[in-house]
Amino acid sequence: MPPPNNSPRATTLAEALFRPRAVALIGVSDDPGKTAGRPLTFLRKHGFPGRIFPVNPHRPTVQGENALKRLEDAPEAIDHAYILVNTPAVEDAVRACAEAGVRVATILASGFAEAGPDGVARQDRLVAIARQSGLRLVGPNSLGVVDTHTPMALTANAAFAADTLLKGGLTVISQSGSQIGTFVSRGAARGIGFAKLISVGNEADLSVGQIGTALAEDPETQAYLLFLETIRDPEHIAEFAARAGRAGKPIIAYKLGRSDVGRELAVSHTGAMIGSDAAAEAFLRRHGILRVDHLETLFEMAPLVVGRKPPALQSRSVGVVTTTGGGAAMVVDRLGMLGVEVASPSAETLARLSAAGVPAQPGRLLDLTLAGTRYEVMRAALDTLLEAPEFGLVLGVVGSSAQFHAELAVRPIIDCARHRKPIAVFLTPEAPHTLRLLAEHGVAAFRAPEACADGIAAYFHWHSAQQAPTRDETSLDAARRVLVDVTGAVLNEDRSLALFEALGIPATARTVIPLGAERVEALPFAFPVAAKILSADITHKSDLGGVALGIATADELARRVPELISVVQHRKPDTRLDGVLVQPMESGVGEIILGYRLDPQVGPLVMVGMGGTLAELYQDVALRMAPVSLAEAAEMIAELKGIAAMQGFRGRPAGDLDALAEAIARISALANLNEAQIIEAEINPLIVRPRGGGVVAVDGVVRRAAACA
Repeated sequence: MPPPNNSPRATTLAEALFRPRAVALIGVSDDPGKTAGRPLTFLRKHGFPGRIFPVNPHRPTVQGENALKRLEDAPEAIDHAYILVNTPAVEDAVRACAEAGVRVATILASGFAEAGPDGVARQDRLVAIARQSGLRLVGPNSLGVVDTHTPMALTANAAFAADTLLKGGLTVISQSGSQIGTFVSRGAARGIGFAKLISVGNEADLSVGQIGTALAEDPETQAYLLFLETIRDPEHIAEFAARAGRAGKPIIAYKLGRSDVGRELAVSHTGAMIGSDAAAEAFLRRHGILRVDHLETLFEMAPLVVGRKPPALQSRSVGVVTTTGGGAAMVVDRLGMLGVEVASPSAETLARLSAAGVPAQPGRLLDLTLAGTRYEVMRAALDTLLEAPEFGLVLGVVGSSAQFHAELAVRPIIDCARHRKPIAVFLTPEAPHTLRLLAEHGVAAFRAPEACADGIAAYFHWHSAQQAPTRDETSLDAARRVLVDVTGAVLNEDRSLALFEALGIPATARTVIPLGAERVEALPFAFPVAAKILSADITHKSDLGGVALGIATADELARRVPELISVVQHRKPDTRLDGVLVQPMESGVGEIILGYRLDPQVGPLVMVGMGGTLAELYQDVALRMAPVSLAEAAEMIAELKGIAAMQGFRGRPAGDLDALAEAIARISALANLNEAQIIEAEINPLIVRPRGGGVVAVDGVVRRAAACA
């Protein structure tokens, strides 16, 4: 039975995590230098106001404080226990917490899901014990929980040996335990403080999304920073993002896994299942979560988004004012690589600059040189650019004067910081004092040009969480009818094209020549035609010699059909053949690949890319969570590098990109056919005809879950 409750208990998960009235340290060491001894030291050092109960069965005192032999001996209810024992003893400690009515237990030890099948089993037992009593778990592999405002440093991270913890409005939720210390130490050097930091470890129970949801309305948090190795619990992250969005609090994420090596390391670290990074990118975008590529950008860029909404589409360009052309060029060069436009001041803006006494010449950089080190010149330049309608953000780049004379070119930036339009700053010298000054005044100041460009690009790529489009129940019912009598997990090409037609995607005319038929007397379309082996067992028919193109006459078709069958039966004798599919030869201004996939991590995805036989080689694709609206589909098309060839490039006819967007939205509606258990679908190629001519699906495949076979 839980001990008598002599003081008010935490009433919410957030309170138990970050503002507990009583904390137990299970297995705390007497040696403050050891990992298991640090939490007691840090709680005392940083002034935790609640009760602390060291639990150590082997010592009557720990670090000079009386210790309990057993958790059940605690004289009052425990809100939060930190389990510091070695891996073999963790299960008993969790059981003791469950029996004592503890609200939350954080587990330091490793050796669980990341350690293979035996570790997975150990972790599963912990969760089972906790769920029987309502105990919530953080970790395993958690370096702890910190709240600078309580204050509470319930952590074993060595970085919290710092003399003070700088308070701020940023809350960090990290899958890597060491990173909470990284943020605190790097932030302190820059004058950037944090509200809360938590190392979630393996997320055996409480996940990033659940913790974020519990904190979505935290009054001390202005923005959330996520350090992610994978996405384990997408449903709760989506809920977190929605609640944070309603509260006007942005979420910024740094996610590992861009490379194969990064994904491999994430797997080995916490036993996570890693999906494609592109899928994670699409998931974050769908839910309005900004993604950055540089670690320091994660906390440097926060002032660009705190208290703001995503930028309007018509104001996604940067205006640059600088005292050093070379320094500004370093950022501008990176912005160009990231697809962010750096615009020149308009003639009207140049006139206003001149009238304000600012030396200005036409060009992408407003380079003030030494004149910009005078307060009145820099201030006038900033005021003018901030009011100029052609800019959605103003970048100030300051040279050597920033190191020792912030009052010259940096002070005017600080004085403009409350403008409705965001300001980003890059200082070319090593100027820690000035960086701290900018941070204190809520200015997004960057130490490196790469991080500066990264932050600006993330700001301009920021979207509000996107709502799923309205369902077209008529087309969904038609698709269900196509699937009624389908057997097997894979649909052959004829049936796949029929499904796409049911969704509203035009497909080419076709007829099936059954096995054993010598010839077709009449086709419902004209020659020339294409003939293809029809089989659910063959995805790449051309690789097996199962495709014949440009067949000009009925006699040639009668000759080629048995040849195709013979070649495929010879090369793949066990293949089930449904006959030969005959289609008219189609042409257009280009070929596109459309794809749908049910990702095991984040859910349904839709993909568009430059198509044809070399689609896999070029990898020129755009990806989104499905289903998508027409507007999202148009954004996907615009991201394709090769799409220029279908936009009237060098006199070529323009393609019907409106029809292409419609097709993308239509195939993405497969996400609404949950009962069909479609895990993969592809149209390749989708022929794009000249503008006004529409699109036509020529080849396709649909794969369902094995349970449907």
